Amino acid sequence: MMIKKEIMINANIKKVWNIFCQLENWPKWSGYITKTKWLSKQKWKVGSRFTQTIKGFGLFKDFKSIPKIVEIKPYKIITCAGTRKLIKGTHRFKFQKIGNKTKVVNIEYFTGPLAPIVFPLIKNKFEFYFEQFLNGLKKDAEKIYKQRKFSS
Repeated sequence: MMIKKEIMINANIKKVWNIFCQLENWPKWSGYITKTKWLSKQKWKVGSRFTQTIKGFGLFKDFKSIPKIVEIKPYKIITCAGTRKLIKGTHRFKFQKIGNKTKVVNIEYFTGPLAPIVFPLIKNKFEFYFEQFLNGLKKDAEKIYKQRKFSS
């Protein structure tokens, strides 16, 4: 079970990556993450953990997840994994430089005994959340890109 969304951002990959890596700012532009906090001293390293609170919907209340970074290749991939109530989520963000633009892919795989039951209930909302996240990243990156581009 998988959810996948992607977007093209009119900003270079370094700017997009740097905005993405400011975890503390995700609630400002993500649309569905209300709180974030690093639990590890080292940020964005394999083994690092953070908390994020995600807006609830329908019968699902706001919930906290505690992902662990399991893969990181600067300016290319960040993969986080976590388990909640017998559902394992593996969330990957892929960054691809295309000229002066950046393609970002937001993809999550759900596995575990409860995944087939819960996935149909969350699929549409998570697709919407992933679009919000990417659109927020795009808006923030393009705003900063334009400001810097025209101020020089």
